Amino acid sequence: MTKTMTLLLSVSLLPACAGGDDDGDDGMNADSGSVGGSDESTGDTTAGMTGDPTTAPTTAETLSTTATTDDESSSGGADSSTGDAPAELSCASYCDVYLAGCVDFSEYANEQDCLDNCAQWPMGAAPDTAVDSLGCRLYHATVATSTDPSIHCPHAGPSGAATCVTENAPDCGLYCSRYFESCVDGLNAYDDEADCMAQCGGWYAGSAKDVDGDTIGCRTYHAGAALADPDTHCPHAGPGGGGVCVL
Repeated sequence: MTKTMTLLLSVSLLPACAGGDDDGDDGMNADSGSVGGSDESTGDTTAGMTGDPTTAPTTAETLSTTATTDDESSSGGADSSTGDAPAELSCASYCDVYLAGCVDFSEYANEQDCLDNCAQWPMGAAPDTAVDSLGCRLYHATVATSTDPSIHCPHAGPSGAATCVTENAPDCGLYCSRYFESCVDGLNAYDDEADCMAQCGGWYAGSAKDVDGDTIGCRTYHAGAALADPDTHCPHAGPGGGGVCVL
């Protein structure tokens, strides 16, 4: 009897327990589905916009690389088109640039004349803009290829046109004055002092210590020495250099 009652009670309770479990499961599943859907939706949106560790850096890197490439390409094109790209600091490069940019203002007979003149100058540095150096002359020759050659070609030439010169360098005024004092009559190679100044204007100044070389300094030295020995020194001091004040 007891066993029978116990069995009946167990059977009668089973539907209620089963129904309660189902309801509980359904409620939990519904909650889980709702929360899960919300989390997944939020998570997907966040990852797509900010949280994806692979997509965002790749996009940023691509944009950065593209911007850098565009900038470099644009900059390189600008330099190439204007001819302002720096040239090698050498006489060969200088003469190439000068002869191309100063066609109407060239002070050289030909390329070899340019190279021979250049060999006398201090090398200096590429940034030079106002000293006696190859660097200074190359700078102004380069600028002359793109703007105002009438101004920059004289600066780039042998004389430096009062720009690519050394402070207190030998000048035409002192040279011509000394020359006319020492070299008179048949020893004078100029028509007059104005002719002397005009020819001297294109020469490389050089140094006051020069005793040879195609410089104003060399000619000034020999013009002074001609006071004692005009027959020997006046030819050296003249425009032709007498085999001494020459390249």
